[in-house]
Amino acid sequence: MLSSFKNAVLPRSETSRFRPSRFILALLFLCFVSQPPTMPADSNSLDDAARQLADRIAAIPNLHSPLRLEFHADANLAADSTWQDTLRQELEKRRLTLTEEPSAPLLKVGAVETPTHLVLTASARFGDRDDVRIVAVTRAAFTAPALAVAPVRIARQLVYESSDRILDASALGSAAEAGLAVLLYRNADLVALRLDSSGIVRQTVSLAAANLHASRDPRGELTDKGATAELLLPGKLCEFNWVAGEEPKCRAKKTEWRTATVLTSPCDASDWKVEARGDDWSSADLLQIVPDAAVRAGSAALFNEFPGPILSITGERDPGSALVVARNLRTGNYEVYKITLVCGN
Repeated sequence: MLSSFKNAVLPRSETSRFRPSRFILALLFLCFVSQPPTMPADSNSLDDAARQLADRIAAIPNLHSPLRLEFHADANLAADSTWQDTLRQELEKRRLTLTEEPSAPLLKVGAVETPTHLVLTASARFGDRDDVRIVAVTRAAFTAPALAVAPVRIARQLVYESSDRILDASALGSAAEAGLAVLLYRNADLVALRLDSSGIVRQTVSLAAANLHASRDPRGELTDKGATAELLLPGKLCEFNWVAGEEPKCRAKKTEWRTATVLTSPCDASDWKVEARGDDWSSADLLQIVPDAAVRAGSAALFNEFPGPILSITGERDPGSALVVARNLRTGNYEVYKITLVCGN
């Protein structure tokens, strides 16, 4: 048994801002270069948003009526036709008449509900370009009954770092311990660490006998089982005892790596898949938490930028949390983060 404070990291928390999907980002950019995208703080309904959008549509240069409206809205918003009727009335007030005539100029109106914003868009085509107008409203400006998607964000906490390469990290099997099992690649050999809840190394076990073949891209998964642990390597599964100090016992096994980690939101029990690219060792990586399409149609993904490539993602006992291993390109260290879905904007 070896105890060390060398690599301990006192937990520190940070929360990330929601980053909209690329589609929303593109639309918001177009809006920023034309006029302010956000409604006043006292706007509190879809009708208010529809009135704002009518103002911006009326300001589109060279837009002539009669116009043919075409709505594209998320299911939750499409079911409420009130704001669509308000938009029609407000356009008429601004001397933009509407028609069902197929040959009339088309005005596309979209409505998207994300975990932090509600976005209305209008698009009119002129030749080979689209002129877009947007109204983006923070969800906090709306009353709860009008919102079907619960606000959620990512909280991130650094729990451990090392100059040695970290291949994997997983929660200890005992809920009472609340620590981590960490797999290191040190001097071409594998080492397993057992950390307590404060990130202090309590046990170190050499796994050199597992005979991992030298590789530029070594891979392994460590799963704690309480007094024992399992090590999954390409083509084999090894078991070892944390306390006995015995060499790991390995046997041939078809390798089946972990599937994508899925988190459960504490806000509404919806599922979110955790994804990362992790294929570029020279740049920062973007963690994406993507809503279950079957349940969260219209919800945008959550994004969290890491200081380097993400190497592994492992779910925790808490269904709303996961462990993320990444390399910090600034310091050169390998880091373990705990990410958690948190309710609120």
